[in-house]
Amino acid sequence: MLPTLNTMALKVLVLCLASIGLSHGFLGTQRHNQIVKRIANSNPLHAKAAKKKKKKTSDASSGGGFGRAPDMQKTKEVNAFSVFPALEEEVAGTLVPSVSELINEPGELPGEIYDRLDQIYGFPNFNSFTPKETTTSFADLISAPTANDNSKISNGDFASLLATATGETIPTSAGEGGGEDSTIDSISKIEPFAKMRVLHIDPLVIAVDNFFTDDECDRYIAISTAPSKNEKDSPFQTNSKTVGKDALAKAQRTSTTWFHHFKSVPELMAKASRLLGLKGISQWEEPQTVRYRRQEKFTWHLDALSPSEPASEIPGGQRIATLLVYLSELNKEDGGATIFRDLSADGTMLKVQPQKGSALLFFPAAGGIPNAPFDIRTLHCGEAVSQAAMQDKWISQLWLREGTYTPTAPAGNNHADATEPIIQYCTDGQI
Repeated sequence: MLPTLNTMALKVLVLCLASIGLSHGFLGTQRHNQIVKRIANSNPLHAKAAKKKKKKTSDASSGGGFGRAPDMQKTKEVNAFSVFPALEEEVAGTLVPSVSELINEPGELPGEIYDRLDQIYGFPNFNSFTPKETTTSFADLISAPTANDNSKISNGDFASLLATATGETIPTSAGEGGGEDSTIDSISKIEPFAKMRVLHIDPLVIAVDNFFTDDECDRYIAISTAPSKNEKDSPFQTNSKTVGKDALAKAQRTSTTWFHHFKSVPELMAKASRLLGLKGISQWEEPQTVRYRRQEKFTWHLDALSPSEPASEIPGGQRIATLLVYLSELNKEDGGATIFRDLSADGTMLKVQPQKGSALLFFPAAGGIPNAPFDIRTLHCGEAVSQAAMQDKWISQLWLREGTYTPTAPAGNNHADATEPIIQYCTDGQI
């Protein structure tokens, strides 16, 4: 039988999950070295780790994850806490806000962020970044090395250590998904993304500027609203849907959604896979374009699938990444922001205003950790578009699963049919 961790070791391990990137060598330019000092100084985990607190027991129905599954409250009031209560104190203590340089100055990501993407989220090849390969012991893992220590824990090392300690199975890295049949070598021809901003460190929220061109944004709106010449290639449209992917959220969505064939959106599939360092596209759910008219919104919800159902029994596994691409521009007065309730440095909510062509990436679950625990800290909503807004809010969105996903809409949709359109787009920029 595999050994298990005692209560204190487990508690230390949880703290390590949030601070692991801060503990290891920081790669990058002088600007990055200055930034990491500010990150380390602002990290509340180092101060909290030494304190001994009585460990709170988790509800058996929580299903695992960053925080206990919220109790349902019998209330008709719709606000930020009516369905999801405030984070527990210990969970709130793991939050690490970003710093102004990372938020406001687009550029390459610091090495510490790549470490997090590899070790916690399971993306070792994110945006072409190739981490060093070393090994480490569990004692080294929990000893919190200094920021000057240039040692590196790879995703495989970390997963193996955690699996041995907990008796769980070792997950397949998201960067290794796709299989031979869906591997598309041409994706690597796309240039790495050069303008990225870190809006929050733990949990990680990244903005990618210039993800789409203006023409690409306009095309995605057009293919959603204009009838296709080939009826078999037409997107599937659904209106004002009540989303029930997470039974706990009971989220209400007032919008119009188009589910596209993978082959119809090669730019999105190629760029999304390039960003996350994937070899193919078989882990992606059906690509969607969503329109929010005036006063339409998406209430508070989690993108992760319901923790009440074991991830091993969900076809394709848990959702481990969310990618939103803003196809239209809305000012603060127009509303339409993507809002994270619990992520902020000053007690307010993190709001991401739609900027045409930019993308927003975050992680509903930790794909680099056994069983991909869901992250309740990523609770978010789509703010209502103002009645006075000059235009609708348009987004394209994708969700990535742990393993191979089988699409269900539109009829006949499959990943393989997108291979040739993606190769053509990556090779000559034509669709």
